[in-house]
Amino acid sequence: MLENNANNSPSHNNERDVSYAEYLTRAQAALAAGDQQLSMHLYLTAYERALKDAGSAVPDAALLGLRHAWELACALKERSMAEYVFERLEPYLSAEEISKCAQQLQELALDKLEEFGLSREELEDMTEMISQDLMGLEGSHIVHIDQFPPSLMLPGLPQPSKKSAGDASKTAASNTEKTGAETAKSKDKPAALPQEGVYGQRLTYKDLVGYDRVIELMRDLGVGMQDDQGFQELVEMLNARHGVDGAPALDSMLFRSGAREDADRFIMATVGELGIPAIRMRMEENIQGHAVLCVMAQADNQPKVSPNRMAFEGPGILVLEDLDEWVAPSGEVSPEELGGFLMASLTRGAREAVSLIRSAVENPEVYVFASAAQDTEIDPFFYNLLEPLTIVEISAPTDQERREIWHELAQDHPSMRGINEDDLVRYSANLARFDLYMAARDALEEAYKASLVSRSYIPVTMDNLFDKLAACQPLDSEEYKALEDAVLKDFSASLEHLEDMLQGEGE
Repeated sequence: MLENNANNSPSHNNERDVSYAEYLTRAQAALAAGDQQLSMHLYLTAYERALKDAGSAVPDAALLGLRHAWELACALKERSMAEYVFERLEPYLSAEEISKCAQQLQELALDKLEEFGLSREELEDMTEMISQDLMGLEGSHIVHIDQFPPSLMLPGLPQPSKKSAGDASKTAASNTEKTGAETAKSKDKPAALPQEGVYGQRLTYKDLVGYDRVIELMRDLGVGMQDDQGFQELVEMLNARHGVDGAPALDSMLFRSGAREDADRFIMATVGELGIPAIRMRMEENIQGHAVLCVMAQADNQPKVSPNRMAFEGPGILVLEDLDEWVAPSGEVSPEELGGFLMASLTRGAREAVSLIRSAVENPEVYVFASAAQDTEIDPFFYNLLEPLTIVEISAPTDQERREIWHELAQDHPSMRGINEDDLVRYSANLARFDLYMAARDALEEAYKASLVSRSYIPVTMDNLFDKLAACQPLDSEEYKALEDAVLKDFSASLEHLEDMLQGEGE
């Protein structure tokens, strides 16, 4: 459904005045006709319309409709939709009702996972283990292991693990699908943001645009040089002269950038460049508000992990995503204490996670990469855990790197080609790569929607894209002022053109 935009353009379905009560009536009619799916969506739409019109004072009828949407989502076994509805329903529920809803969500998750080959008994055993962990300690860190697709797309939706995923899956404290909110996010991934190379292949350095300096740094360290004959001959000569078997292992590497998405994307390209099995870890929050450590392995290139020692067996890569958002164990601890009181006080899942990270850091055959934003703090616990650590700052793209990005976008999206590239390079100064792609995506979507409404092709306009860039620039920056002036100048020119046309008609 296309809602009204800032210019008061009519919505695509011309139903901008439909009230929540009318949606409730339609939902009841759909249910009476046997269309539970449509009824569920209409009940949810009724609540969202009521929330938009009434704010926090949502009418009781709309709340009742939201409860009906929940019941239908559960009846249809639509787990993602059920979680989406639960997030909106939770503020109106008692503690007892929240507990019952959480139990229903768990049952839906178990039902879904059974479809992927996991037996009900194994799943229930894992659920019981989770409950024991939660009862034992507050703020428990629970681990689940999923798979992520070969494309390594970011933000990417991991695919549920199968029973055949290997011994690593047996170490998980839980194994669930992503939440409805995550699902919605993944469906809304930037259309203009290139996430992979050739279809079906992993993202590698050749697919990146605007990362020339950091790619050069990694190649100096030997990453991505396995097919370079000259480099390999250099390594063989150094091995012989120094009397060693191979090059020294890389330190753990922390990639920091203005937008953590830039660092995440570069790490995924590095994983693809190396081409060896990888595990990704990131901290999330579940619907109960607990910190959850999600652990994912590639579906088609899984690393060998010893279930007894929680350690890599052979070469591999460990990726710690968005480390600045991770929650560290409470208390002042150091790496030396990891085998003592700290490890004893952690839950089973947290102990396994810490053991896996530490063993990866100590293993010369395993690369350890982490990402974070430049302007946020990382708990010292993780610095200690990853030592020896090298920090790589991925600075904002240069003029030339921004030009390459805008050129790539214009190649991929013909409707952007009418905008002066020099202006785009100048007005996007100091922005992260992710900001450029997001601004382009938003402008493309807006132009597409306007084309649907007008039933004719409307390209991306200069003022449209400049407006999106201005939203990314600090209000006190020279770039923001220049963008504002450029948009006003273009607007004034359009008014003069309109005035000339009106005068011509008058004559």
